[in-house]
Amino acid sequence: MPTELPDYRERIELDGTPVTIRSMRPSDRDIEDRFVRDLSPDSRYLRFHSALKQLTPAMLERFTNPDYPSEMALIATIADGDAERQIGVARYVCAPGSDRAEVAVAVADDWQGKGVGTRLLRRLRDIAGENGVRHFEATVLPQNRRMLALARELGFTRLTGLPDARTVVLGKDVEDADGE
Repeated sequence: MPTELPDYRERIELDGTPVTIRSMRPSDRDIEDRFVRDLSPDSRYLRFHSALKQLTPAMLERFTNPDYPSEMALIATIADGDAERQIGVARYVCAPGSDRAEVAVAVADDWQGKGVGTRLLRRLRDIAGENGVRHFEATVLPQNRRMLALARELGFTRLTGLPDARTVVLGKDVEDADGE
């Protein structure tokens, strides 16, 4: 049975800008939609492994309504006038009854390389561990150099013996330290 989604919220500073890392909520539908549409075609392809231009209504519904604790999504936002602008998202999804989760991250093009993905994934790892997740896996396209470097930085290793030559599958035990 799903548990109520916690209202996780942390304020940090990245690249001299105040950034909020917080739980994804159903009310984030519009900023999630804009975030994905504003990604460059390359960034969308690297995240979704397809030429997706925008999220379908069903994807938006699923992404903004995580089935906590087997799913969790964190977003990073900055002030944009009187509104919020999403600059990153990280999520995990566990198969029912499993302690293994698929993890994914996306960062706005103008924020890549500034620590957004690192902060999101580290906090997501902590939340996952609190919810019984013991292992993260990420399926990455081999040309996604930034994600491969981030995964290496966080202690992910390449898993062997997997059948899909078009992707790289990386894994990491959640409780392992990653040199913070």
